[in-house]
Amino acid sequence: MIPTSQRSWALVVLLLSLVMSAMSCTVPEMKPLICPPPPQPVCSPGTFDKTLLDTVYHGAGHVQPHITMLPVPPNSAAEDYAITFIPDPSGGSIALLTSNRASAEQGNAGTSEQRMFSARFISTTKFGPMRDVQAGTVPLPIGTAFYSKADRLLYFSGKANNDDPDDFDLFTAHIEVSGDQVTISDVRALTALNAAGHFDSQPTLDATGTHIYFVSDRPGGDGGTDIWYSERTSPTSNDWIAPQPLPEPVNSPCDELSPFILASDPNTLYFSSNGHETVGGYDLFKTHITNGRYSVPENLGKPINTASDEVFPSALNDTAFFWSSNVPASVAGMNLYTITRTLIPELTPHGEVPPPGRIAANHLQEDTTHPAPPPPSQPPPVLGPVEIIAQVSRGTDNHPATGADIYVRKDSVELYRGMIPESGKIGFKVNRDAEYDVGAETPDAFFDVHHIDLRGYKDSTIQVDLHLPDTLVIRINFPFDDYKHPYDYTIDDNGQASSTTWQQALDLTAHSAMRSMAKLKELLLIGHTDSLGTDAYNNRLGLERATFVATELEKRGVPKSMIRVASGGRTEPVLRRPDESDEIFRLRSRRVEFIKVFK
Repeated sequence: MIPTSQRSWALVVLLLSLVMSAMSCTVPEMKPLICPPPPQPVCSPGTFDKTLLDTVYHGAGHVQPHITMLPVPPNSAAEDYAITFIPDPSGGSIALLTSNRASAEQGNAGTSEQRMFSARFISTTKFGPMRDVQAGTVPLPIGTAFYSKADRLLYFSGKANNDDPDDFDLFTAHIEVSGDQVTISDVRALTALNAAGHFDSQPTLDATGTHIYFVSDRPGGDGGTDIWYSERTSPTSNDWIAPQPLPEPVNSPCDELSPFILASDPNTLYFSSNGHETVGGYDLFKTHITNGRYSVPENLGKPINTASDEVFPSALNDTAFFWSSNVPASVAGMNLYTITRTLIPELTPHGEVPPPGRIAANHLQEDTTHPAPPPPSQPPPVLGPVEIIAQVSRGTDNHPATGADIYVRKDSVELYRGMIPESGKIGFKVNRDAEYDVGAETPDAFFDVHHIDLRGYKDSTIQVDLHLPDTLVIRINFPFDDYKHPYDYTIDDNGQASSTTWQQALDLTAHSAMRSMAKLKELLLIGHTDSLGTDAYNNRLGLERATFVATELEKRGVPKSMIRVASGGRTEPVLRRPDESDEIFRLRSRRVEFIKVFK
């Protein structure tokens, strides 16, 4: 029996101990049940507003980086998420991408399923025909795949073999390339890495094949989806150690996605996150790996990152970098982009481009193998670059095309892309003695492209007037009573053969339509004929020619459901010019008009 005074004192001691216990929840050895659970981390990214990549054109002698949205077929009117590359046994590479485009027809509206498609890689802006990967019973993929040269296996993620809609697992498979056909076989789940009931996706390996990085929402991370990693002793071993989340400071309480390691830069991990400091949405970051430690993630900056989402970084080598974005310029929710670098050589005093690897100087390198020609009595003047001054208008009232895109291409390589200022006028310099295509485009109208030839050009400036029409007119010329076999070149506004093939004209038209896809209700095609023949004959011929064009646009990725064809027959000829011959008037009247009808 404890005396009353002792009992009172014991009660005080007990109460004090409970208070001290409640105040000491962070002491490792004390875990009283009365301690509340720790608060959930809050996803609160900072802001980033720096332009780290200079895409402004600086003239000859500079390396010009430029960002380009990939054309059809790697991009489509559906969602195109990620691209990776696998070696082609015959040489080169095959591009493997994840998309929810319809599996039977490239470019049609998206489905609810992400599938893998393949195309032969030619250059950063050219690909062969897109084909379904023959996957058999392969689980539907999510995100991107990764080919490991170390063990020659394809790593990807797909739906786990259960009824849980949120359970995705990592898999490996053998992949074979035969001609243009890509097949996947021997699919196996990476059971040592998968967590039941959780999202495990987007794997990538280092060049040795002994380190794997992937995304997971399993417990133990910092919140959302995090990047996890595992190791094995050799690329032929299946004994992966238990996965661990990347240590600080890579993961955040927000989401980390799509890790990628470039084989030529094994100490840099690229990834996407909506944490850290972002321009907006998901941004692309990189962290440097040194002795198992990771540096503070670095935002890749604008203009790669935008207020939209940038995910799935990838690269074929150290000169071509790819990612996916839903920036408003995209033709669908997500599309593929690339950044490349073009060396614009300087001119020597005699207007000659120095060979690769030589530094342009004020004199030519001495040639000891051939006697030098006698110097001219009066050396030709040194001609510098030419400034292109582009005036871009739009609409029926020719108002400035403020905010539209303008670009310069040489031999199909984009050298410059910028935005039209409020004045509608913009200038940039290019080398002389070359040919260029100068074009402008905007999602809510059409495009215009001019070909300029500066070979032998003597002036220091050249004026280019571009107009973005609300209704596009293309004159695809056919033989008499033919609607399937057009002549090679289109007819210009003056009734003369242009330098643009009908295929090139429709490539540009398809690209313009797909850029407007988010706001487009339909693309109306109206076929017009000349005045020869009956109304019934010309109505049929106009419709057949418009239908031919519609079919060609479908091949270029424009959804069939978005195209409507009609015939104006001979009822709407062009306005005849004074003293115009019958032949030219009829040529100009034969045309297909394109009209974007918006929602």
